[in-house]
Amino acid sequence: GFSAKGLDIDGEMKRLCLLNARNAGVGPRISFENADVRDFDVEKVLPNGGVVICNPPYGERMLDVREAEKLYKDMGRVFVPREDVGYYIITPHEDFEDLFGRKADKRRKLYNGMIKCNLYMYFAKRYK
Repeated sequence: GFSAKGLDIDGEMKRLCLLNARNAGVGPRISFENADVRDFDVEKVLPNGGVVICNPPYGERMLDVREAEKLYKDMGRVFVPREDVGYYIITPHEDFEDLFGRKADKRRKLYNGMIKCNLYMYFAKRYK
């Protein structure tokens, strides 16, 4: 089976995510805690490797564009390349890769609601 850990700076998200996990039948497999992505430590969260999936603020509803861009730079700093960890980030920001500091292995266009986004994929095996 799988296990997952959810992290979000917004305390209300914990309640909503746990409710959604229970409704989806996967509640016992998911834990959730309040945390700021700027404090993310891949060694603590994924000591044995795994996948990070992130949908950070875009600078539209939460934060402004400059704050979101700073957050993307901070994510590039804390999402340390490791051969056993993959990173998948959803954002509409066209300069995400430059801000993050690394080119994605692959990009996919998708919509988050009505917002056109890209899924930036950084595969685990890339960092051998």
